[in-house]
Amino acid sequence: MIRIAAVLALVLAATATAQTGGSQQTVRQVKPNLFVVEGAGGNTTLWVSNHGLILVDDKIAGAENFDNLVAAVRSVSDLPVRAVFNTHRHFDHVGNNAAFLAAGVLVIGTDTLATDLARQDKAAPNLVFSRDFSLILDTGRADAHHYRAGHTADDAIVVFPSVHAVALGGLVVSGTPTFDFESGANLAGWVATLEDILQLDVDIGIPGRGKPVTRADIAAFRDSLVTFQARSVAAVQRGVPQSKLIAAVRVDDLGWAWSPAAWPPARVAGLWRESGGK
Repeated sequence: MIRIAAVLALVLAATATAQTGGSQQTVRQVKPNLFVVEGAGGNTTLWVSNHGLILVDDKIAGAENFDNLVAAVRSVSDLPVRAVFNTHRHFDHVGNNAAFLAAGVLVIGTDTLATDLARQDKAAPNLVFSRDFSLILDTGRADAHHYRAGHTADDAIVVFPSVHAVALGGLVVSGTPTFDFESGANLAGWVATLEDILQLDVDIGIPGRGKPVTRADIAAFRDSLVTFQARSVAAVQRGVPQSKLIAAVRVDDLGWAWSPAAWPPARVAGLWRESGGK
């Protein structure tokens, strides 16, 4: 794997100009030169510089989803895609890594993410970092940071300092969060990472799914996680057994609602352990 900065060569020609099937994707402008492509999985952030384009996350796998993503990007700019950042391991954020790699695009992510994807025989980033990485283009830079485990073991954010914006991956969501303890989630770490993000000079965030969020939204989501964490710890301390922990922790006032598949046994066990269960 490439572990040092490299000269970035061209990359991706326009391979689609319209929706060709698959899930529809739409483009929303967030700030000057910053866009989000919604649909077909997680959000894809698009940063436009004079030197080329940077994407963050690349949606659910599939030729049609890839073609539609390229078409959405081409509706904004014909410049080459220089790099794709992966924010975390979930399938709806890394599904088209292989297609971008085949086109000669750098795919960038944490070393733990690359190891996990390679272990699953999935296309992994070919440029990796452990904590911080900056990609500098003519009209701005993208700064990636991995603070600690949170939503998963390998969460990364990507900051665009010139427009005071951050791509958040799965660390902030507009609805009910997923606590993926099977993939190394850590609730205390998640809260601490959001505290670190709130120390950055950013005023808008692009979440893994949903519309852009403000600093106040990020702080409110952090507060919800803190409340959930405190309630889970309190339930364990009251003697609630592991099998009944999820039912014992109130979340409706947080605006959350669990789906039937939200808490498989391994996920409940992770929350139980982090809440002090033995």
